Amino acid sequence: MITWMQHHKKYLVVTIWVATIAFIGAGFVGWGAYDFNSDRASSVAKVGDRKITVQEYQLAYANFYNFYNNTLGGQLTQEKADKMGLEKMVMQNIINETLLLNYADEIGLRVEPEEVKQTLINDDAFKLNGVFDKETYYRVIKQAKLSAKDYENGLKKQLLLAKIQNVLKLKPTKKEEELFVASMFMEDKLSVDLLYLDQGEAKVTEDEIKKYWEEHKTDYLTEKSYDLSTIEIKTSNTIIDADKLKSFYEEKRHNYKNSEGKILSFEDAKADVEKDFRLKAAKREALETYLLFKKSQMNATGTKNVKVGDTSFPVEKLKTADVGDVLKPIEYGDGYIVVKVKSINNPQPKAYVDAKAQILAQLQINKKEETLKKKAEARLGLFRGQNVGYVSRDMQTAIAGLTKEETLEFVNYVFDNNNNRGFKIIGDKAVLYQIMEQKLLSKDKLTKYAQLVNQNISQMKQAEVSQNLLKELRDRYDIEQYYKGN
Repeated sequence: MITWMQHHKKYLVVTIWVATIAFIGAGFVGWGAYDFNSDRASSVAKVGDRKITVQEYQLAYANFYNFYNNTLGGQLTQEKADKMGLEKMVMQNIINETLLLNYADEIGLRVEPEEVKQTLINDDAFKLNGVFDKETYYRVIKQAKLSAKDYENGLKKQLLLAKIQNVLKLKPTKKEEELFVASMFMEDKLSVDLLYLDQGEAKVTEDEIKKYWEEHKTDYLTEKSYDLSTIEIKTSNTIIDADKLKSFYEEKRHNYKNSEGKILSFEDAKADVEKDFRLKAAKREALETYLLFKKSQMNATGTKNVKVGDTSFPVEKLKTADVGDVLKPIEYGDGYIVVKVKSINNPQPKAYVDAKAQILAQLQINKKEETLKKKAEARLGLFRGQNVGYVSRDMQTAIAGLTKEETLEFVNYVFDNNNNRGFKIIGDKAVLYQIMEQKLLSKDKLTKYAQLVNQNISQMKQAEVSQNLLKELRDRYDIEQYYKGN
């Protein structure tokens, strides 16, 4: 499969939804004061004859949050999500879905109960030893805090969306295939030269750093954090009674199975049984502690400052809390923790000394790029490069002086531009090039990629049809939006 297409497929397909329902630990969006209008009380919007419930919106938000958090390597914070307008993005997406669902209803598309059943049966998430297991199914959706009815209704909607998307698929014509091949499967014979900066050529001065900081203070903020008074309840403090431990195992034995799904004996499961027993006892103590702490009948034993990006603490539990709130016991570390919110520290501009390293790094990048650009532009008129032969978007080798990844980035740039001569700045260097010859890929390669060509043309056509259809559906169906998003 062509690497370029894999890398750029997000531009080739229209994403009506990120994925089917997914359940993650991202903080769900809160909901405001109760509205006695029945639609507004339980829904975020109404599109045509279909309501978008608060739960549907929260699930969609969690799904999007997880998608972007994974894309950013786990570095997405609530502040970043708000800045990128994630709530509005989710709202727009779910409204688009519901417009399509209304249209599916109108043209008579349906999902039969048997289709939902078969989808559940074939879902690996609900299988035990390769076979659908009802107990596993109920356990998974219970962990997601969903009822079977809600999950299956959501699944039914996803299946209906898939059907309407299938209706919108159009096969590519022969002419479209030829045009696509001509634009995507060229080979260019290149002459290439690499240009580097001399040491100290892009030096950043202290005055430049200070000037930039004065002009961009609000771009360098402290991370939001919470100051907490805490009481920790450790599981290791629990005294274990052997008889009670054995009784606990008998009651919960179905939770202790080997890789083949067989229930473990007490001795084989003892370590896990003991851990769960201690945790249950600690929870009981934590609940008692919580009640006393809340009534000011017990003092805190520690303090903690938790930043919103702290992955070692369940920060989502704090997001809806106010100063002075005592939170119910939170499973944390080796046991539970009960916390009282002493203060909420909102982001503030960093002091110069704290922001300096970040600013310096950014200015160095900017200055190197600017200096490289000027040098490359001056050098281009006198360009004398090395012949690297023919290159294509699916090439697997690296150009001398570049890594495979840099080569792919450079080659894509060359094919995405119409200039016979130019340059691309990659990292600490400028890659200058001149196109010497062009030709189409060999017939065997064109045959190899025929299916992929058809697939991508079909996806691009579907994207355009979907966008035009959504535009029409917005005029056809009434949209009442009760929650606008941040």
